[in-house]
Amino acid sequence: MRLETNRLYLRTLAVEDASQQYVNWLNDHEINQFLETRHSIQTIISCRKFIDETNKDKNSHLFGIFNKTNNQHIGNAKIGFINKQHGTGEISLFIGEKSSWGKGYGKETICCLTQYGFESLGLARIEAGIYEKNTASLQAFLSLGYSVEGFFRKKYLSKGNRCGGFWLGMLREEFKSEDLEH
Repeated sequence: MRLETNRLYLRTLAVEDASQQYVNWLNDHEINQFLETRHSIQTIISCRKFIDETNKDKNSHLFGIFNKTNNQHIGNAKIGFINKQHGTGEISLFIGEKSSWGKGYGKETICCLTQYGFESLGLARIEAGIYEKNTASLQAFLSLGYSVEGFFRKKYLSKGNRCGGFWLGMLREEFKSEDLEH
């Protein structure tokens, strides 16, 4: 499967995409500071196992994020925890390639996955959890029309300190594809 935006394409992540660069992203403390994978050392084997298991999960869609200009793999994104009975799913993503930070690729990816979730998967609601210190992700979701629906005090342990987390959501009837930047 392949989804496209103006500058990016998202395609189903394959086990072959688990390169040493990918592993390095997940083991870099600056990159993984808001990822749950930070709690253990990642290897090519562990990454390939994750990709394989996630791709077999009918309630998850795992994508690699690629720059259209040079086909560079810059990160990953997922719509997971899909509950077909309730029509819900959760978006998660990370931009691993530091040279791609601050360019709006995260927002572009969120926009693309939101449209995919509502229009192709038929979801009624999409959610996301964000560490309170991850202000860039919070702003990206908010700018696309997601609403803060909750704040969990001291939910996460980050660098030895407790920190909170936001819970965001968007309903299908709030989604307007013509308003989203692609």
